[in-house]
Formats: sequence, structure tokens, C-alpha cells
Amino acid sequence: MSIIDPQLVNIEIAPHPGDGRSVLRLNYHQQIYDLVRVFASHKIERAEQKLQQSISILEGFANESSSDGSNKSTTDRYLLVAEVGYYSLWKLDLTLNPSSSNWKSRREAEVLELQQASIWLFQELWLQWQDLLGDKQLEVFTEDLLTVTPQIQSGIDLDRLLAIEPLDSARLEYLSAIDLIKFDRQLYHLTQKKIGRQFGTELTIEIIQTMPERLRSTLTDILDI
Repeated sequence: MSIIDPQLVNIEIAPHPGDGRSVLRLNYHQQIYDLVRVFASHKIERAEQKLQQSISILEGFANESSSDGSNKSTTDRYLLVAEVGYYSLWKLDLTLNPSSSNWKSRREAEVLELQQASIWLFQELWLQWQDLLGDKQLEVFTEDLLTVTPQIQSGIDLDRLLAIEPLDSARLEYLSAIDLIKFDRQLYHLTQKKIGRQFGTELTIEIIQTMPERLRSTLTDILDI
């Protein structure tokens, strides 16, 4: 897989289906791609490793379900674009291709796993915050979290997340994959800020290690730990 020149693609802001929020979309040869992750220029090896890992997972799924109706190879489903100061990894948006129902189902399953991992992390961190911060600092922490995560609009939304069984199979339609990724990163960064970078990192890793493998791998990639 070659690295794509940014002059060959068109990146624009588009409305998220159903809720009007904005997301980044990339157009390459009249195919639409969604942003997966951004890597600093000096982390090109990490970017290529993530790309190959994603392709391998996709190929494994293709072997199990070869009748998806798409004629694009698994390699072509991902793009790595060399931009100024960083590389961006993009994934073909198969929800825009009605013939790819099998791939769409897989994508929905991946988002559900991301949701489950996010709720698990939040609930476990919340218990730790209660013990470590005390009621007043926890209130400040909650306000900070709501400020930096606009996809979670109120303390009521946080209470709902605390009450959900983490491995529930019901999708929360008001939280997209992009919302969940942002939420996870803010949880992690605020934890580091409040209790110290090293301790916050160790605590987060300890929580992630208690999760099932399918959830654990999702968060380690998102948080880069």
C-alpha cells in the first residue's frame, strides 16, 4: 500500500447522517472515506503498522464473508495520506455503498464494541475518581468533562452512562463512533491531569486489562497506550 499524496484527495467537512453534526470526509477517485486516526510524521512506522493491522482484520472478515458484492480489494479500503507534519489514516465508508451489507454489519458491530469499551472505562474510572478526588473535586471534574466533551450534554447524560450495563448489546444512537473516541480521549487526558500523568496512565491501563480482549484492543489503539 503506497502513501497517497494529499493533492490527489479532497478532504471536506460533511454533516453526520441523522444529527447534523460535522465530520471529516475524504474523496478519492469518487470513493468516500472516513478518518480513522492521525499520526505525527515521526510515527510513520506506527501508522504503517496500524494500516497493516486494519487490512489483516478486514481480510480475515472477507474470507468468512466473500459475497459482500464489492469489487474493491481490502487494501483499497484504507488510505494513508501524507500531510504536512502528520499522516492520516482513512477507511472506506461502506455505509454509502448499499451493496456492502455484510461490511456494514461488521462496522456496526465494531461501533457497538467501542461503545461497550467506552462505558466500561468510564464507569471504572468514575469509581476511582470518587475515592481519589472527594465530592468537591469530583464535581469540578464533572464540569470539566462536560466542557470538553460537548457530545455529552449534561450530568443527566453521565448518570445514564453510569447506569448502563457495559456489555449491553443495545446501541446508543446519540453517540457516534467519533463521539465515543473523543469521549475516551478526554476521559484519559482529564484523568492524567487530575491525578498525575504517570498514575493516570497506569490506572487506565489497569482498567483496560480487565476487559475482554475484543474491547481491550479497541481502547489501546484509541488511547495509544
